[in-house]
Amino acid sequence: MEGREPQRKPLRFTIFYQILLAMVVVSTIPITGLWYISVHESRLEWSAIVAQNLSQTADALGRSVEDWTAANLRLLDQNARTPAIRSMDARLQDPVLATVAETYDWIYLAFTVSPDGKNLGRSDGKPQTFYGDRSYFKQVMEGAPIGQQVLLGKTSKKPAFILAKPILADTGDTQGVIAIAMTLEDLSSTITNTRIGKTGYAILLDENNRLIAHGAGEISSELQDFSDYPAARLHSQPGDAPFVFEEGGKRFVAYTKVLKHGWKFIVQQDASEAYAAADQAQRHALILLSSTLIAVLLVALLLARRLSTPIRALTAAADEISRGSFKTTVGETERSDEIGALARAIERMRVSLEMALDRLRKR
Repeated sequence: MEGREPQRKPLRFTIFYQILLAMVVVSTIPITGLWYISVHESRLEWSAIVAQNLSQTADALGRSVEDWTAANLRLLDQNARTPAIRSMDARLQDPVLATVAETYDWIYLAFTVSPDGKNLGRSDGKPQTFYGDRSYFKQVMEGAPIGQQVLLGKTSKKPAFILAKPILADTGDTQGVIAIAMTLEDLSSTITNTRIGKTGYAILLDENNRLIAHGAGEISSELQDFSDYPAARLHSQPGDAPFVFEEGGKRFVAYTKVLKHGWKFIVQQDASEAYAAADQAQRHALILLSSTLIAVLLVALLLARRLSTPIRALTAAADEISRGSFKTTVGETERSDEIGALARAIERMRVSLEMALDRLRKR
């Protein structure tokens, strides 16, 4: 009928596509599986390397701070045992305290406090003041072996560290407190100058998660509270994978070391730099996988065509024979595989049918 569109032949999933799909699936699954396993394992190995680098930096910085703190505590302990300091007489204490401040550049004030919080001796000769409300004083008077507190220097507007030890009487009772106030500039410069790669740096927090030093130079005129900083809530252990977090639109890897006296070292680096080598290896592996899959597809295409072409030819020959065309040439009979066996069977069938038809005609 005019105007009717010709019917489209339905798409057939021929043997060529079946063979091609089977070969591609069978070959690509193990290749893809091996690629994924190798990439995953290399990523884990690189994570261990990143964690080791960060932890070694944190351990080295942590040891330097702990050694520095231990040296200052020994200084306090030695002076707290001297008769002049134990006398609780400011006239005897002042020369000893002045010598301490003059000997150690980072100590800008050495002083003593009586149990009622009043200042006794001072190294700077300035008027006495009241320290009874300070945390380090309360810690020692409440029985702690040491007192410590990070304050913001009134003059320098930079963090200062106060260490305190008890002054013991002959009875063993605490009769006062000896303390030293120290600048943290040298310690801060060590942290500021620490670099891990191009983007890695260290951050030092006190026991209350307040910022002491920042490798990126982010120090304000106040002691910033870093309690909400993701890495500040972390306490990494040896062997832990690096902690990954996002801050300011960037991804970081970090390792946090808690020191003996509660301070925290955060060593962090841009994740993109830390995993640059692993990402590059992954890209190379992906290129290799893509190349392998293309090669597999081409080989599968050739093999599928090699297998399907003779089958289609034999199918066409069998169809011609079924229509009575016994002069049809049956190819592929010289092959030694199953296709050759099928071709020879079709050839025998053609000869048998032709002979049978000749006998019928002679009758």
